[in-house]
Order: sequence, then C-alpha cells, then structure tokens
Amino acid sequence: MTDGDHTMGDGSIADAPRGKRTPPEAAWEAARADYLAGYSAPQVCRRHGVGLSAFRARAKAGGWRRADQAWTTPARIAAPLDPLDEGAALEEAVGGDLDQVDYRELSWVAHRRMMRAVLRGDAAAVLRWRRVEAVMDAEQAAIDEAGRLDDALAFARAEAADRAEYLAEGARVSAALNAMHAPDGSDGSNASHGSDALDGSDAILARP
Repeated sequence: MTDGDHTMGDGSIADAPRGKRTPPEAAWEAARADYLAGYSAPQVCRRHGVGLSAFRARAKAGGWRRADQAWTTPARIAAPLDPLDEGAALEEAVGGDLDQVDYRELSWVAHRRMMRAVLRGDAAAVLRWRRVEAVMDAEQAAIDEAGRLDDALAFARAEAADRAEYLAEGARVSAALNAMHAPDGSDGSNASHGSDALDGSDAILARP
C-alpha cells in the first residue's frame, strides 16, 4: 500500500487521488510507533500530518490497531507527554521526583491543558482539566490552612512559655528580695518591710 492509499469496502487498497501529496513512509512508521506507544489516533494524526481516515485504514490493513496487539497492562501503554506540554517540562525539571512538585504547579499545568483544549474545541477535555485544576487548588488550600494552624499553635505555645518564664523569674526575684530584708534567723516569708521590700514584678520592671 502506498502513502495516502485508501481501503475499499472489500479490503483492497485504492490508489491515492491524483495530484494529492501523500505522507512519506517514514511518517507512517513514526505514526505507527506513536500509536502503539499510547497516543490516540487524533493525536498521532496531528503530530505527523496524516489524515484520520487514512490512518485508521492503514492501521486496519497493517494489523497494528491496538485491538490487534497482545494484552498489556495500562501502565505499560500510557501515552508519553507531548514535548511541548508543561507537564513534560515540570517532570524534567524535578528529575521525575514528584515529591518536589507542589499543587500550585500541578494546577498551572491543568490550566494550560484546559486552554489548549479550548483552542482545539474539545469541550470534554476542557471540563475534565477544569475539574483537575479545581482539585489541585483545593488540595493546596488545605495544605496552606494546615500550615497557618500549625504556625498559630506554635506562636501560642511560645507565648505561654514566655509568660511562664516571666512569672517564674518574678517569683525568684521576690523571694531573693524578701530574704535580703528579712531579720536574722528569718526567711522573710512572713515579714513586712514597708517600702524597702519589692515584689518580683516590681523588681523586674525596675531592671534597666
């Protein structure tokens, strides 16, 4: 079968229309490889500039439709990312380590894919990527809220610790001053010394 040939109803191959340029054999081989690697038929046709009807006819005649292939798990036939896709650039930037990717970046990727779907007139993909973007935004919002709560709790604990230390220091200073002004043989716990005795809080405030 030559490039651009068409399959007839009886399975025979019709010649390509005269005057019409047809894709080279290399384009068909690349299209076949991408299709079997997991790209959809429309994606393959856009990537290699071949017609969808001609592609399907050649796939059927050549026996390289997915239905003609041996069973394989979905993970092994996952479509590779388009080199121009933001997801491909992000994955390359982190070296495949998904732990380095945050939900803001994933939301941005989903938004860009939604925009491309709009330009292609693919309404189903638009809605799908819009939902993905919303989910990523919600996940990031939950993480941000948890971070704010952790920060608030840490601040409250630090303030409580500072307050406890302040009160403890006041008690130590008060005890020391009372001991200094107590009569001999007395610990000053029950003695009153007028204006000469300062409580702990006054002593702390009086410190330079």
